[in-house]
Amino acid sequence: MTRRTKLERALAGVGLAVAMSLVVIGAVISHKVYDPGTEEFGIVAFTRISDRQFVEDATFSGVLRKGDRLYSTYDRAVPRVKRACPT
Repeated sequence: MTRRTKLERALAGVGLAVAMSLVVIGAVISHKVYDPGTEEFGIVAFTRISDRQFVEDATFSGVLRKGDRLYSTYDRAVPRVKRACPT
């Protein structure tokens, strides 16, 4: 093996390790998404969603940012159905 091949294999291994660590971090992280219009007695209701679901909702315009909070545009009590692509 040449030095270049060893370097390429080492860089590929580091890249794979970084990619896998990002996948694991994404599986662990959750986000607070507030429900609009459900404030009762000064308490705002929120739902915790996974990072994967957050990315999917943001792709289909299901999460809005107002100030420092994220608000859901979906009724999460309704069973999920396949959403149409926005493009």
